[in-house]
Amino acid sequence: MINNGNCTKILIVDDDDSFLSSMRRIMRSHFEIVTTTDPVQALKIIEHQGPFAVVVSDFRMPFMNGIELFSKIHNFDKNIQRIMLTGCAELQMAIDAINHGKITAFLTKPTPAGSIRLVVLDAIRAYNQCIVEERTTLEIQNKPLLGKRVFSELHSPLTIKEKEVLFLLAKGFSNVEIATQLHIMIGTVKTHLNNLFDKMDVNSRTKAVAKAMELDLIKTSAVE
Repeated sequence: MINNGNCTKILIVDDDDSFLSSMRRIMRSHFEIVTTTDPVQALKIIEHQGPFAVVVSDFRMPFMNGIELFSKIHNFDKNIQRIMLTGCAELQMAIDAINHGKITAFLTKPTPAGSIRLVVLDAIRAYNQCIVEERTTLEIQNKPLLGKRVFSELHSPLTIKEKEVLFLLAKGFSNVEIATQLHIMIGTVKTHLNNLFDKMDVNSRTKAVAKAMELDLIKTSAVE
């Protein structure tokens, strides 16, 4: 089995037991494989034993052909790579497999073991790349939610003047220095501080600054 920290699990579906035995023999030392002769069962295996990076399937099988199987797999998880390996190489079937089964690769029997392994390996890499890109996209999409999270952890949003007081507080200014800097009375500074403590659910100047940095209200570089 390939040990690279990514998903290397493949499912092989073919109603020919002897073919499955041959596939297990040439693949098991390179990949983690599961096999089944039943395409209907294959869908249950994907659902309950996944994740699978690749599904290799024959075309002509009872109950469901390979194109129908791949179409259902694509609807279940579009990232799973689909390889058709069949002795039936009709042009229309290949076209349907591409258009409806969304296949990754189309191979005809017999195909050399080495060639099959290379195609499967490429498909595994493609699957894991899809997962990485999907995670990256989700991370990017979730970044704008930071501001919403910040305000959800405050009793109510800070006013502009409260933010100014908080910034000077982080710089170590005293009440008198804050009053002088902002041209307000010391009593007004104390009022702003009390409002800050209440909104941030803290009871000290130090805790207010610490929580402000935690919630990204104040950048560390801005107060150094």
